[in-house]
Amino acid sequence: MIDIHTHVLPGVDDGSQDWEETLQMCRTAVEVGITHLVATPHFIPGAYTRGIEIGSQLLEGLKNRLATAEISLEVSLAAEMEPFPEMVQWVEEGRLPLYPSGKHLLVEAPLYSSPTWLGDLLDDLITLDLVPILAHPERSPIAYTPIPERLVKRGGEIQLDAGSLLGLWGRETQRWAWIMVGKGWATYVASDSHRSDIRDPRLLSRAREAIARERGEELAQALTEERAKKLITPWCNSGT
Repeated sequence: MIDIHTHVLPGVDDGSQDWEETLQMCRTAVEVGITHLVATPHFIPGAYTRGIEIGSQLLEGLKNRLATAEISLEVSLAAEMEPFPEMVQWVEEGRLPLYPSGKHLLVEAPLYSSPTWLGDLLDDLITLDLVPILAHPERSPIAYTPIPERLVKRGGEIQLDAGSLLGLWGRETQRWAWIMVGKGWATYVASDSHRSDIRDPRLLSRAREAIARERGEELAQALTEERAKKLITPWCNSGT
């Protein structure tokens, strides 16, 4: 499996708090069959900014520690970015990190609001020949709007949280997650792992098993591995 959304870098957001916890998350990832993990620290202007300020440095530190600990796991860097009105300008100026593909970026679906301008923002990113990936819209009021379907139709993508499919965030969120799977809107499922004890990488393995059981092995593999390969391939120009 390839886990495209994790908070594994230590001390930069509400995820891992130190290197010990980071390495335990990585050990767990390997144990459940994850071969590549993308660190996606939060970026929220005025709140969480260190993830993109020192993310590259921390990633190199992580690679070195994985080698020393003999943990066989590939890692790369992106960010989970809360949408803000100047986002398009910041992307054009190269101030926000994309996935290694150079085309994809992870945009957080706000958990407690549905900004009226979000749909236009996502459209503007697509106009730049980028592929916005909307993170966990099933956990957001956005689920009740036309935005998810509109995004997919216009070339964007959706990432569901593994925990949503498993009922971690309640029945309504779980219902929306499976609706998005059923409608074909979901491109990826990721752990969105934050800690080494709860919300850890095991969620992705459990969700993969649930998808295989309910929808078949082919879709389970697509959502947790095959489609993610393009994100971690530098300058990949393939379609979705």
